[in-house]
Amino acid sequence: MNQTVNLKEWDSIILKDIELPDNDTRDIAKVLNNKGIIEIIELKGGLSISSNSYVGRIRLGELQINVYPKINGMPLYKLLRYAYGLRELKLFNEAEHDIGNFKFFDLLIYELYVEAEDLLHRGIQKSYIKRGENLSSPRGRIDINKLCGQGGITKDTLPCNYFNRDENNILNKTLLAGLKLGLKLVLETGLKIKLQKLCFSLEENISDITLTKASLKSARNSINRLTRRYSAVLEIINILYESQGIQLEGSSKHINLRGYFFDMNAFFETLIGRLLQNCSEGYSVKDQYSLHDMFIYTSGFNPCHRKSPTPRPDFALMKEGRVVKLLDAKYRDLWERSLPAKMLYQLAIYAVSGIGNKTATILYPTLSDIPTNAKININDPISCGNIASVILQPVNLEKVAELVSGDLGELMGYIMEMIRLKRCYY
Repeated sequence: MNQTVNLKEWDSIILKDIELPDNDTRDIAKVLNNKGIIEIIELKGGLSISSNSYVGRIRLGELQINVYPKINGMPLYKLLRYAYGLRELKLFNEAEHDIGNFKFFDLLIYELYVEAEDLLHRGIQKSYIKRGENLSSPRGRIDINKLCGQGGITKDTLPCNYFNRDENNILNKTLLAGLKLGLKLVLETGLKIKLQKLCFSLEENISDITLTKASLKSARNSINRLTRRYSAVLEIINILYESQGIQLEGSSKHINLRGYFFDMNAFFETLIGRLLQNCSEGYSVKDQYSLHDMFIYTSGFNPCHRKSPTPRPDFALMKEGRVVKLLDAKYRDLWERSLPAKMLYQLAIYAVSGIGNKTATILYPTLSDIPTNAKININDPISCGNIASVILQPVNLEKVAELVSGDLGELMGYIMEMIRLKRCYY
């Protein structure tokens, strides 16, 4: 009997009298647990399911599990566009597509459709593709080497090499494959019909390819100043592709999830990175800043010859070549939920490094202005003197979604206040 479970992020439920049907399904559940995507544990009388920062849907036997983000609809759509640098295109009105009620992946697929429609409206890319044929009416250059190899003119055609402008290139093949992937994943009926029309239009002159990491890489590598407008659509297709399955480490095996999952923590980190880059006036931002030489194996006591671990905060704010603040983005509402010990210990390491004024800040998402920042002092257990501090700083996603499509000055003011930096004027 089919059963559907709907969860929010960082939610949990116990299903009584439910079990996984076979060993293959148990193996998938084990991989999901190990990868930290969702925790599915078989109990004596049922199943325990716990979500975290991943959202999406998956089917395990007759069990359908849906995990939804707390923020959705238009605010999430605005944040997605801003985080991934997508253009604001308006090709049809909202009455035709009620974006406010779209599920998470339908928002991504909606943007895929909008970008693809814009590409077709402006004219899709045509590439010069080299061709070699025997022609009765010569075109391009006559292939002298081939002509000599066949013993001169022996028939009423000549071997020619020429270039032909063709739509059937890697960019458009990937676009068509991405639209068909979106067609497979979309839930909203009206959007599905729109995608079908686009696919029919492209199929006339463009051949099908199987979407793979290699084909996506090839498409991205072909981007130049003339084809930069394909960047956004390739970004969305890559997100949809990566969310469908799991690549096992040390193996070529790829597990199909019969659904998809998306890491909101990765999205939140991307969003925070773009906000800091665009709005930290007077400061530079360095991603994944390495705290070199903080941990070093003692000479003579590294029998396995392993590399010393290097802590890497998500972001370092720098001024005049000096780090003034270390920040980490964590997609967990620390106002509603407790701070996990592992998060505290991680940030404590950053803080006691002494870099960034002996403080480290966790930026976490909220949906209101009620949460305020909290501060945890790290004290010497002997002298009780303060060593360093960890700051918990909320980021109101509803407010950010409103500001990213409004006045840049207001957005900058909010971000500068959020990270407690004074604005600089030159």
